[in-house]
Amino acid sequence: MNTLVSIISTFAILALAPLFIGAVRKFKAFLGNRRGAPLLTPYRSLATLLRKEMTVSEHTSWVFRAVPYVVLGTSVLVAIFVPTVLASGLATGNLFFIAALLMIGAGALVLGGMDAASAFCGMGSSREMTIAMLTEPCLIVVVAALGVITGSWSAGGVVQTLASAPWWLAHPFLVFTLAAFAMIVLAEGARYPVDNPTTHLELTMVHEAMVLEYSGPYLAMLEYASMLKFAVLALFLANLVVPYGILGAGASLVPGIVIFAAKFIVVAFLTALLESMVAKMRFYRLQEYFTTAYLLAFFGLILSLIF
Repeated sequence: MNTLVSIISTFAILALAPLFIGAVRKFKAFLGNRRGAPLLTPYRSLATLLRKEMTVSEHTSWVFRAVPYVVLGTSVLVAIFVPTVLASGLATGNLFFIAALLMIGAGALVLGGMDAASAFCGMGSSREMTIAMLTEPCLIVVVAALGVITGSWSAGGVVQTLASAPWWLAHPFLVFTLAAFAMIVLAEGARYPVDNPTTHLELTMVHEAMVLEYSGPYLAMLEYASMLKFAVLALFLANLVVPYGILGAGASLVPGIVIFAAKFIVVAFLTALLESMVAKMRFYRLQEYFTTAYLLAFFGLILSLIF
C-alpha cells in the first residue's frame, strides 16, 4: 500500500508542476491588478510545443539532442526522491544525491547552450556557470546543516524528524538554514531576484538564453523540467518550514491532501508576492546575494554544531 501511495504521489507532483507555475502567474496578475492568463495556460503551452516541428542547427552535435533528456531525467528523479506529498516510500533520497542531481541538470543545460554555437546561448551558459559556482557551495552547506540538525541524511527522514517536534523549539538555528535554502530555491528555479523567467531582453537573460536554440518537443521538455524543479523545491521548502500534514509523517490521507493543497496555494502566492515586490538584481550584484545565502547557511551549521 505504501508503494502504491508513493507512486500516486509522485505522479501527482509530476502532473501538478505546470499548474503551480500557472498559479504563480495568476497571483502575479492579481497583485498587479490584471486579469492574467488562465491557470491551465502552461499545459496548453507545453502541448503546443509538443506538436511543433523541431529546428536544429547543423552546427550542433549529439550533446545538443541529449541535453533535454538529461535535464528532464534529473528533474523527474528529484521529484521522485524529494518529499512533497509523501515523506516515506520513494521520497527517501540522500540529500547529497539530490544536490548532485540538481548540479548534473544545470551542467547539462550549460553544455546544451554552448553546443548550439550561438552568441546568446554562450552568454547564457557563461552566466549560468557563474550562478552555479556561487549556488553549489551554499547548497552543500544547507544539506550539511539539515543532516547535522536532524540526524538524518535522507530528505524524507529530515521531514519526519522535523514533524516529530516543533523545530523552532527543538532546532531554533534551523531558521538560518531555511532562509538560505529559500534563496537557493529562487536561484535554482530561475526566479526573481536572480533571474527573470519571462524575459526576452539580452541584458536579463540567463535560463532563457540557454534554451533559445531549442524548439518543439525539446523546448517542451526543458520548459517542463524547469517548472517541475521549481515546484518540487518550493514545496519541499514549505514542508521543511511547516513539516505537518505530510503523508508518511503522522498525517492521514484526507488531512494530508488538504494541507498539501493549502501549502500549494500559499507557496504560489508568496512566490508571486515576492516577485511583485522585488526587481531582478544586476548580474554583477548576485555575488552579494549568494554570499548572504552562504553566510546564513554556514551560520546555521556552526550554531547547530556548537549547541
